Amino acid sequence: MNKVFQPNITTIQDPTSLPSDIRALATIEDTLNYPGRYYSFFMQGAYLSICRHRFVELEDGTKKLIISQFDAPLAVLPWFVDKFDFFLKMPHEGGLPHGKIMTDKEQVATESLAICRLMNAGNRRGDGGYQINNFSREDRKVPGTFQQISFSDSLLFEGGLLALWKSLSDKYLQNAL
Repeated sequence: MNKVFQPNITTIQDPTSLPSDIRALATIEDTLNYPGRYYSFFMQGAYLSICRHRFVELEDGTKKLIISQFDAPLAVLPWFVDKFDFFLKMPHEGGLPHGKIMTDKEQVATESLAICRLMNAGNRRGDGGYQINNFSREDRKVPGTFQQISFSDSLLFEGGLLALWKSLSDKYLQNAL
C-alpha cells in the first residue's frame, strides 16, 4: 500500500462541530436502510472527506456517535460519476469487461483509487452496491488496510445519493464548491 499522509487532512470527530478550515458541503440520510445514518461531505482544502455517522444507544441509555471517514482529492467527485457510468454500460458499449467487478486502479490527483461492485453492500435488504477504495490512504481504524467507503444501490438510486454526488461534481467542475 502506497500510503499518503497529508497533514492537512483532519480527522473529523463531530460533523456538527467543525474546525474553521473544514467546510460542510452536503449531508444525506439513508432513510431507506438505516434511518439516522448520515453521509456528510466536507471540503478540506483540495480534499473531500466523507463521513458516515450515526448515534447508537448504549446499554446505560447514553448515546454515542459512531463515525468513519473516507478521504480523497476533490477530483474524486467527477471521477466517480465517470466511473459509475462506466459500470452501467455493457462491455460492447465500452463498459467494464465481463467477469470484472472492479475498475483498474487510477491516479486521481495524487492518489490511487478504484471502484468495486458489491454483491451485498451490508444493508438489511442485501442490496448490491459500490465501494470506492483509496489505496493511498491507510484506514484510521484498521491499520495496515486502505480506506474505503461503500454505498448501497438503494441509497444511490432511490435515496438520492447519486443525484447529490452529481450535483457536487458539477459544482466542482464549475469551481463553485
